[in-house]
This record gives sequence, C-alpha cells and structure tokens, in this order.
Amino acid sequence: MFRNNVVLGVCVLSLFMVTPLEQADYEELLSIEDVEEVTGVEGIKLVPRNPVIGAGGELNFALADETMLLMVAIQDAPMYDEWKSQEGFFHESVPELGDEAFQGPSFGEYRYTLIFRKGDRAIALSSFFNMQGGGEPFLNQEQLRQIAKTVISRL
Repeated sequence: MFRNNVVLGVCVLSLFMVTPLEQADYEELLSIEDVEEVTGVEGIKLVPRNPVIGAGGELNFALADETMLLMVAIQDAPMYDEWKSQEGFFHESVPELGDEAFQGPSFGEYRYTLIFRKGDRAIALSSFFNMQGGGEPFLNQEQLRQIAKTVISRL
C-alpha cells in the first residue's frame, strides 16, 4: 500500500509544478522505441495524463492492453529537492547519473523509482508493478538507469 502512495505522491507533486514544454518536446526526450529497446517489450504506447489510472507524468508509457508500465515526471530542478525530502522517497544516492540522483523508495523489497536532476530539470522515473507476473516492478533499477541516461543525453 505504501508503494502506491509513493507513485501517487510523485503524481500529485507533479501536478503542482507545471513545466512549460509542449508534449512533442517531452517525447523528444524519451520515445516509445527507447522504452521498448530497454524493456524488450513491443507494442508499448503513450497514454495521456490521467492521475486516476497512475498516468500522472508528462510521459506515461503503457503496455498494449493499457496496463501502466512507466511514468516519467519532468519538472523544474527545485522539484528534485521536494521529491528527495518526501517521506519514503529516498533510499540511496545513485552516483554518476546527471548532476545528482537517488533511487527509492526507502521501504519494501523493491526500488522502483529513480529520480535525477540535470541542469534545470528534475525527472522522476517510476516503474509500475507487473501484477500478472508476480508483483515485481516492470523495470528494474538497471533499466531505469538506462532510460535516465537516454533522457540525460537529450536534455
């Protein structure tokens, strides 16, 4: 239950920090093809923002059946410190990724978020859970790091 609160927390905090970019600008940072390549899953699609279903980011990737896969929240740099200070978000720092980065959450068995800052942007990557396949996150930390490196290379 608490893990759902972390994803919900990222969604809610993202609603309050509106970054003035167009959707096409976000999609230049991370494409469907990028996510398919990292995950090995075909048929991924972008779904519009809808926090009710967990799609609270600027980019929301889902499987072909619309099961949420990955949420990408893209905000201004000060949001990084907000996310880091939220109870349960910070587990440990991640070296050599952007200007600074951390993974979370601090509780439970899985680390399914990766939050980083590069220049004037703070970005939160949040994997959803594969409830049909044992309840583990769809993306592990290594895959989240690969996605983060792609995004960083395009900022």
